[in-house]
Amino acid sequence: MKKSITFRKSVLVMMLMLLTAMAAKAQEAYELGIGDRVSISVFGQDDMSTTTEVAADGTITMALIGRVDVVGLTPPEVSRLLESRLESEGYLRNANVNLVVEEYRSNTVSVLGHVNQPGKIALKGNTTLTEIVALAGGIKSGGGERLVLIRENSDGTQIREEYYLNELLDQQAGSQPPVMVRKGDTLFVPKAEQFYIHGQVQKPGTYTLDRPLNVMQALSVSGGFNPRANTSGVVLYRKQADGTVKTLDVDLSDPIRDGDVLFVKESLF
Repeated sequence: MKKSITFRKSVLVMMLMLLTAMAAKAQEAYELGIGDRVSISVFGQDDMSTTTEVAADGTITMALIGRVDVVGLTPPEVSRLLESRLESEGYLRNANVNLVVEEYRSNTVSVLGHVNQPGKIALKGNTTLTEIVALAGGIKSGGGERLVLIRENSDGTQIREEYYLNELLDQQAGSQPPVMVRKGDTLFVPKAEQFYIHGQVQKPGTYTLDRPLNVMQALSVSGGFNPRANTSGVVLYRKQADGTVKTLDVDLSDPIRDGDVLFVKESLF
């Protein structure tokens, strides 16, 4: 019993150490921006401890040395800068300054659509697209696997990129670089897309379009043709922009779109 308690305590200590290390790493990687709230402490100088906000001009204000430009610097870099200023201006001999980000307000990503916790999420370091989905509470009921990432290009125009969550998480993704988000990005998770299969298939019904599919793959999802199927008699009904429905003869390699209806005719022989 005593060994079990000791083991649990060891595990808790290890977890706390890991979380502390992760938090420290995030602080080291984060670049300060306008609106971030920071706390500053100086070893042995309690009266110089303060909590302040990065002003609109990109500065913070500290006792004795006044305004200091900090935008684009990491917390350790600002700590070293403040130490240097305190020493070079003759206020302290061996200054030891610690700056900690209390509230991350400047480096954010907006998450919209079918997630459990939509809103703005602060980036506390390098963050992947899948991590942002997790921080937003995951995809809620009715949401799809398609992720739409919108970001501003260097020339000020918007670019739109689409990903599928299951493809970012499957085994093949291990050989690919992760998709990183950056300040100002917007992630939109639309509702789940669907397609319909009727006629001579094993399992007619409604299916979620959770990844790119062609006609052959869609038929496979429904269990394939049944014995009465006319394998060359596959028709696709697709709704047009004006609200009308168009009947299309399809090739098995044609892509399936949201709302498509596949119908497999019955063989006459």
